[in-house]
Amino acid sequence: MWTSEHKPIVGVFGFSGCAGDQLRLIHMEDELVSLFTTAEIKFFHMAQSHQEVEHVDIALVEGSINTKKQLEELKEIREKSTFLVALGTCACFGGIQYLNEKDEAFEERFRHVYGSNIKKKEFIVGEAIPPQPLCNFVKVDAMVPGCPIEKDNLLPIYTKLIKGIRPQKYPAPVCVECKLEGNDCLLLHGIPCIGPVVSAGCGAICPSHNLPCVGCWGPYEAANYKSMIDKLEEIGVDKETALRKIKLFGGSKAEEELEKVIK
Repeated sequence: MWTSEHKPIVGVFGFSGCAGDQLRLIHMEDELVSLFTTAEIKFFHMAQSHQEVEHVDIALVEGSINTKKQLEELKEIREKSTFLVALGTCACFGGIQYLNEKDEAFEERFRHVYGSNIKKKEFIVGEAIPPQPLCNFVKVDAMVPGCPIEKDNLLPIYTKLIKGIRPQKYPAPVCVECKLEGNDCLLLHGIPCIGPVVSAGCGAICPSHNLPCVGCWGPYEAANYKSMIDKLEEIGVDKETALRKIKLFGGSKAEEELEKVIK
């Protein structure tokens, strides 16, 4: 698809989030040389002083969309990119900022944080809107979840993209990786792990250290939320706490599925 004379052009963009995923890219010291020799980095707000948004072959986009200005910028990036990759859990699913999205009206939550004297239309970074993942507004060609992302997951996807190949999603929950690591199931020991409803890809790093999965890789597409809630209640977790555990990193996708279960 690309030649040595025409390397793929890459842009790294960030919206609402901690910028940890962009920082992770910078900290990939051993791989940076390969990244920069296989592609031309045209836009990287955190790592470059020269900023010029133009056509890019691969757009790596971090963060959720929280303002109308960000939404306009996202649509522009989509128009100017061949492949758009959601980088990190905030971009993929909405992140922690989506957690209370359904609990009360957005205007009420805005007032609680900023007071009644500031209107959302007067917000300094543009008119605020309810936080949403990128896929709620534009086509996303690939997702790299994680809080933050892991290079072992980004690099295979990046390698495929620079060859013009659209990567496939990881079709399994964290439980599969737990079994591959030879771990005992924490749920059987009464530990509230939500790995059965979380997308794999992290290598089951938390359960491998006897820590329950908290879901930072986002929801598993074929998750059985009813069974997950029933199991958590069985080991002593009340339903409200169980729902908040699942929603913590689940974003809009988990919210939609949980609404069906609750009803």
